[in-house]
Amino acid sequence: MKLRECAEVTQGVFTNRIETSKLNEDSFQVQLVTLKEFNHLLGIDYRISQEKDRSIYVKKEKLTPTVLTDTESLVLHTLTQKVVWFPPEYRRLLLTNNFVKIKFSMEADVHFMEWLFNEHPSIQKQIALFTEGSIIASLKLSNVKEIELVIPPIEKQRKIGRIAQLKKKKSALLKEKDTLEQALLHQQLVKIIDQ
Repeated sequence: MKLRECAEVTQGVFTNRIETSKLNEDSFQVQLVTLKEFNHLLGIDYRISQEKDRSIYVKKEKLTPTVLTDTESLVLHTLTQKVVWFPPEYRRLLLTNNFVKIKFSMEADVHFMEWLFNEHPSIQKQIALFTEGSIIASLKLSNVKEIELVIPPIEKQRKIGRIAQLKKKKSALLKEKDTLEQALLHQQLVKIIDQ
């Protein structure tokens, strides 16, 4: 089935179109989804040390659930063509135009779906075919909606989703172990020189 048949797929907003002054009485300050959070959830290091202000003021009526992160949806970054699930601590972040929210209308395990989009060869092949742009490769919303999915029963989704979560956790722990070993080795080398 096509993604549009089993999910609501929504493009994030252009911030310059909805941003307002904090002086407006019906404006709210909202945090934006940035690549820093996105990459962190993917388990990728984010190398930009200085980040600009990641919040803007928006009128209340512009803050619809379709453009805010939640724990029942996935978020696709159109430039990296990767998908992540946002845990509860990242709820209600505003999605900008480089992000697409995928909210399933059927019973679906978000961890399985995250794995399916990021790692299944047939999905990766479709994404590669749909990616456009000679300088900056990007996915268009209309193409995202046309991605063909083969969705197993929910029990199988949950099993695969759990395995995918454990795999992700193991990878993060191995990365942390490597970082700690490197720091210890560095400290020992410095100690040897100072003796």
